[in-house]
Amino acid sequence: MPISQKTWQKGLDSQSACNLSGLALFLPRLLDEIRANGVHGTDALNTHPLVRLIVAQMAYLAYGTFDCGAGNLWHRAYQLAEMETGRHPLLERQLEPGEKERILALWEKEEQC
Repeated sequence: MPISQKTWQKGLDSQSACNLSGLALFLPRLLDEIRANGVHGTDALNTHPLVRLIVAQMAYLAYGTFDCGAGNLWHRAYQLAEMETGRHPLLERQLEPGEKERILALWEKEEQC
């Protein structure tokens, strides 16, 4: 069973969260859902897009800023969460059939350069 659309939406919503303790309480439940979807190992969990979104907001709330040199990694995590909720990551519309796969392929090609 894939990660639920509701969970992806919570990842997006976390970016406007102002309650650090709420994010901290959500993180273990998120990790459980990610593990239930076959993602295991410290590196895989640490770099999962949803984990990156939650931890980025936690860092922002704790320090008043977020940089950590994460730039593109944060943007890709946010854009993937948008696609997992059915929205286009750059345009104000729903994804068309096959569009997510085309975008992911383009990202993979960009990473190889």
